[in-house]
Amino acid sequence: MNLPFRRIYLVGIKGSGMARLALLLANGGCRIGGCDTQEDFFTGRSLTEAGIAADLGFDRSNLNGTWDAVIHSAAYPPSTDILIHAKERGIPLYSYPEFLALLSTLRPTYLVIGTHGKTTTCAMADHLLGEEGGYWAIYGSTLLKRSNSSGKKSRFFLFEGCEYQDHFLLYRTSGAVLLSVEYDHPDYFGDLADVHDSFRRFVDGIEQGGFFIYNNDQTGSRAIGEYAKARRTDLLVLSFGFDPESDYPIIEEQKFHYRIGEIDTHITVGTPELVTDHLGALLLASMIPEKRIDPVRMKGLAMRLATFGGVVGRLEYMGERAGILFFDDYAHHPSEIVVSLREMRTRFPGRKILVLFMPHTATRTHALLEEFAAALRGADQLILQPTYASARKDEETDPLALYALLKADTDCTYAADDEEAVAQALMRLKEGWLCITMGAGNNRALNSRFLRSVP
Repeated sequence: MNLPFRRIYLVGIKGSGMARLALLLANGGCRIGGCDTQEDFFTGRSLTEAGIAADLGFDRSNLNGTWDAVIHSAAYPPSTDILIHAKERGIPLYSYPEFLALLSTLRPTYLVIGTHGKTTTCAMADHLLGEEGGYWAIYGSTLLKRSNSSGKKSRFFLFEGCEYQDHFLLYRTSGAVLLSVEYDHPDYFGDLADVHDSFRRFVDGIEQGGFFIYNNDQTGSRAIGEYAKARRTDLLVLSFGFDPESDYPIIEEQKFHYRIGEIDTHITVGTPELVTDHLGALLLASMIPEKRIDPVRMKGLAMRLATFGGVVGRLEYMGERAGILFFDDYAHHPSEIVVSLREMRTRFPGRKILVLFMPHTATRTHALLEEFAAALRGADQLILQPTYASARKDEETDPLALYALLKADTDCTYAADDEEAVAQALMRLKEGWLCITMGAGNNRALNSRFLRSVP
């Protein structure tokens, strides 16, 4: 692939999507450098194994030598010192989604979009296509079992497309699967109508002759799918879901065994929302790159569903001590919390669940306060942690309003820091319990402390 740049520096290189991009660019023959905080990320090992070092901090002095382009995570604004220096030197600057958009002009590009489930579904499609190889897949985590989506040659791209700040509108898209549309990102979208408008504009921008697949079970997704059918008659528009009126109806034949259309599948999740995510990935993979479904190929891809090993940070099993099972999960929206807890109840019936929840952005917590409280009541015990200090200029870190709602009718405590969170959890956990660190923050790291501390 003829990339316009050969020497690329990534600011915020340890971020999940950024690290994956760095590895693929390196495999494609680029010289890669980058910088980030001292914080330990799960991506650090893969970067080190690839010989990619991360400079410490964001001082302009890190940007020494000759670089053709600088890519920066959305977490770092243009006022960041190293980005100011890059601009002064005349080095082309791209945000992470802007660079993916540039890549999308070089090869056919397929997206996984929706409020929830994007990363797992994109990873699942990556897993299904992995044996065929010859493509790049970039999404917000890492497969626990590696795929073949790397190399110097790429026939197409498979990306996770985020609606935040309309990032997914930047891409030149040949086809997509839509999983769900709900209200989120209240620091950008004023209301649900704004979110729907963004997804409709995405549909308008799909390349002529492409395809659009949507989840017919989810209200928002179905509305966008109906819009696509009415407005984009040049696209192949297909629905899937447990709704029998779907183009590809899903039928549960027995536990973990589902039929979609004429294809029998075996998958390892039981919650309907996760089942549709998995089978949406199957349909997407089956449509790539010919933009049509070959039933024979789809049947072959379906056989790989049962071997999907999951992704980092999505109901990820972290270990066991004294009969207590530890997990980490990225759920940071009320609907995601509900689905994750329901799935764990399905997998481990009768077990008590302790959740350590770290909210992500005060604006989201305030906008969906009642919904968060209702969702978190699904845990048997709850430890609420300070709001994750993201780059979105939140005014507060203590989710006191949420705690006030929960403490009245929930076995809930508030832990002001990691030390208190660990101490509270160790006092509460008993043999046979599940412990889940949950949220889009950095409380994943608590698991290593639990595994060291529990006898």
